Amino acid sequence: MADRFFISTPIKKPEDVIPHLAEGVRHWKKGYSAYELAYSWVKADGIPSPVRAVLEQSEEFQGMELVEGFFERETELRSRGRPSQTDLLALISNGDGYAILGIEGKVNEPFGELVSEWISGGSEGKHKRLSVLTETLGLKDHDTGRLRYQLLHRTAAAIFEAQRYRTSSAIMLVQSYSADHRWFDDFQAFSEAIGAPVEEVNQLSEPVIVESVSLRIGWVADTPQP
Repeated sequence: MADRFFISTPIKKPEDVIPHLAEGVRHWKKGYSAYELAYSWVKADGIPSPVRAVLEQSEEFQGMELVEGFFERETELRSRGRPSQTDLLALISNGDGYAILGIEGKVNEPFGELVSEWISGGSEGKHKRLSVLTETLGLKDHDTGRLRYQLLHRTAAAIFEAQRYRTSSAIMLVQSYSADHRWFDDFQAFSEAIGAPVEEVNQLSEPVIVESVSLRIGWVADTPQP
């Protein structure tokens, strides 16, 4: 049965995000991604300017405004196992159409395990999940072992949510608060693998069509709260 019903609590201030974090207040520290991302978006009361600057590199996303955003949004991945928990999933619109925007906040933490590490000695369920993700992203015939598993399932989650909302546009952005753009090389390798290369920070990729969804990915270089 598809998930259709949810209990929703409005986010009035950044601290309202704490109960929804995987480890609650343990993940709420200045200089950490959950804290920085919540402050960035809630204080902006819409799309923060660094994110908007990257989005508007595409004419398609000129004038986009936030319709609604979900912190720690869980998306089932069409296979057994834990859902992907996107840091912030946003529905955005410019009046002419809608798009799904998945935001992965980062400071210094990596994108989780390499696929080769995650799948090592894995169960049948893990192999099934990897098959779903690689097929969705057009990686079925690629060597995915060197890619970061988190990037696969976060990007697939944005695609699946776009399909659920009946929109043909999905974007997955990394909003990084690292002064030296830590782990950008891993992100760049992933972008090249899916055919949407991002060559530098603060860049939005050209679109790639996956499962009838126009997908773009990009890297936003942001600064922590003062």
